[in-house]
Amino acid sequence: MKGLMSRETAETERKEKIGFSEPIVLRIPSRSEYVLLARLVVAQVGQLAEFEPEDIYDVKLAVTEAVTNVIRHAAVEHFDIEYRVARQAVEITVTDAGGGFDANELTHAPDEQGGFGLAVIQNLVDEVVLDTASGGGTRLKMIRHATTLV
Repeated sequence: MKGLMSRETAETERKEKIGFSEPIVLRIPSRSEYVLLARLVVAQVGQLAEFEPEDIYDVKLAVTEAVTNVIRHAAVEHFDIEYRVARQAVEITVTDAGGGFDANELTHAPDEQGGFGLAVIQNLVDEVVLDTASGGGTRLKMIRHATTLV
């Protein structure tokens, strides 16, 4: 199921079924030169999850979009990325303490400030959970399953 889900549904259904590992957590400065670091960890996490190269590439692109959104819009000094690994699945959560936004105002239509990021992410992963509110920071969780089960 692609698209936005409630946090409770994703957390209870997926963690119980998949058995994600303890998290790997990075606190990253909110600067573009650190995007590569987030991508390098995704590559390793994808290998641990037994992903094919195409799956790893998709997750790397999704993380790049999420991290770039934080850097461009959150106005924070740093943000956290949490990676969890399971056989044939990964869960990646990007959290910032920025000003948040009203998710109901997302149009998914590009404008002068962008607008493709979340739509791209939704097409690259299987589940997206977005928790945000104006003035309250943002938490974006992405779950991707391997395309070929072994």
